[in-house]
This record gives sequence, structure tokens and C-alpha cells, in this order.
Amino acid sequence: MKLVSSIYCLLFTLCPVFASENPSDPINNFEIEKQRRSELSLLDDSSASNKSAPTVFKSELFKSGKLIYSDDFIGAVNKEFWGQPKGKKIKDGILIVGPLFKSKEEAMKALKRDHHLGLEPVAHINLIPEKFVMHLRYQFAKPELTPGRPSFQIGHHMIHLGIVKEGGHRVKLLDGPSFFEPESEMALNKWIDLVVEYELGKIRVLVNGHGNTYEHEKVTIINPKANGKHRFTFKGGPECIILFDSVRLWDCQ
Repeated sequence: MKLVSSIYCLLFTLCPVFASENPSDPINNFEIEKQRRSELSLLDDSSASNKSAPTVFKSELFKSGKLIYSDDFIGAVNKEFWGQPKGKKIKDGILIVGPLFKSKEEAMKALKRDHHLGLEPVAHINLIPEKFVMHLRYQFAKPELTPGRPSFQIGHHMIHLGIVKEGGHRVKLLDGPSFFEPESEMALNKWIDLVVEYELGKIRVLVNGHGNTYEHEKVTIINPKANGKHRFTFKGGPECIILFDSVRLWDCQ
């Protein structure tokens, strides 16, 4: 069990967009409320962070797999899988991803452009195999859902896994159907235990133990614009921090 209170203290230095000297500032109030909820969640072992992610291969779709990446975020940020560490910080065994800038003006001045300004937290897990099993424990810390955010893409804009406002989660295929799983209790400000198994035409998604296997011609992580490189993409939107507790990735046969 990790000390979440120390993590949220770190957020003020890592992500200045959340810092405020005005106690009536709604963003500051959100941060205080977020810390309070996180400390209360420690009373429930199911909400507390832990390091129980398995390293023994288990799959419904594959007979075997090679563990190619395992991380409990004890050391430095793994650049091979996460890219450049800017905007990322590891504290108390949690990878914390925040926005790069606190205002559009600051970002435009630094980047010399008017797009992709780093005003929301964005994280990528790279080097995703063409057939894989992924175990991931993560959380979107955010006061409320906003249009299109948070977003989690399996493949570059190919398969979307999202939180449903009414409860549970949705798996949306690009130019294909959506699948709803209302029993998963996927929500903001709660640890999400995710298992994804994938091969072309078939994907198995379990969130907190609830989900299904979906077979469809639109099940693919292959984006022609990605030049054969596959990745997971997380986008938090405004007033968000993305937390990662553990990851396991197998290359499967």
C-alpha cells in the first residue's frame, strides 16, 4: 500500500497547472478534494495501490507468451516504452503524468507553435507487439468527465476504451460497433485493473474482472499512418493527472 498523500503533494511541483495560492480557486479546491478522496480510499484494500500484478503468463486467447516488459516503477522512467521522461515523474512506486504547461500562452512561447501544446497529460506505451497480453493498473485523477476525455487508445486512434458516465466502460472500434460493460465499475479517481489480449480480428478486454472477448473485422491496432509501430495512448484532458501503478506486457504466439 502506497502513501497517496505524498503523491498529491508532488503534483503541485510536477504540474503547476494545479497549484494555486487562492483558497477559493476551484482548481485548488479540486486538488484538496482529490487528496481527501485518495486518503479515504486507503481504507479499502480494493482501491489501494498494490504490486500484485502477475508475472506468470495466463491467457484466454494464447497458449504462450514472452514477457517483454514488466515495471513497478521503482527506478527511472523506461524511455524505450514510455518515450522521453518530460512531464513524467516516479514517486513512491507510481508513474505520474501531468501537463507540460499551465497556459496556452506559455506553451506557444516555448514551443513556437499553436497546436499540440501539452496542456493535458498525454502518455504513450510504445513497442506493442502484433499479438499481445497486457496487464495494466492505472488511474485518471480528474474532477469530472469532459468531452472526449479521458481517452485511452489501443493502437493509434484504432480502438477506444472509455469510461461511461452512467457506469462501466465502453470498447469502441474505429468505423465499427461499440461494446458496453456496465458492471466493471470503471471510474475516475479509482484504480483500474485492466487486462487486454489482442490479435487481429479479436480482442479481449477485462476491466476490474468484467468484460468480454470481441470478434469483428474492425478489431485492429494497425494504423497505416503509424508505419508499423503500435502503441497505447492515454489523454487526460483538462484538470487531470494520469497515474500508473504497474504494467506487464507479453509478446504472444
